[in-house]
Amino acid sequence: MPGLVSQLDNRLLIQAQKKTEASVPEQYRRGYTSIVAAGLKAMFSDKTFPLMKSYLAAIKSPQDIPQVVAHGIVKLMSILFNESKGKMPLEPSVPAAIVLMTHALDYIEEVMKMPIDANTIASATDLVDKGMLHLIKQASGLSDADMQQIIMGKGKELAASKQAQPPQAGALPSQAGAPPAPMQGGV
Repeated sequence: MPGLVSQLDNRLLIQAQKKTEASVPEQYRRGYTSIVAAGLKAMFSDKTFPLMKSYLAAIKSPQDIPQVVAHGIVKLMSILFNESKGKMPLEPSVPAAIVLMTHALDYIEEVMKMPIDANTIASATDLVDKGMLHLIKQASGLSDADMQQIIMGKGKELAASKQAQPPQAGALPSQAGAPPAPMQGGV
């Protein structure tokens, strides 16, 4: 792996990462750690790192950062879901995606020399959250009404009502849940 998967330098990114990691319940910690490790490997391995670099080349100004990064992270998560063949836990996937986003933003700041501020982090986080909700909806087979219940904090009640029903599994398209691509022919 290139030496770019080091500690974050930007204190705002560090705060975002620590806050996100702290939000992961203990029962999902192992899955979260596995997802982050797989995501970092996919982002920064010698084999795939050139693809990430060429994808991020679509960023021409700081305004492009949230959209490009969010699309890339949600697409990465979709690939990880598909590669896991249904074994990747959905519960820790959103926090894992946010932490992977912080690494992508750190790369942009360090290597591409574009400043990452609180607004950029907030915009990218919002787009990643929205894309991940769509991706999870597809992966879980939940309806729009079910997703609304989960968003409103009624997931336990929903799970209890669905417990008697057999789980639905489905493959995800490789670009599922991603916000519109900012470039043609992206990774």
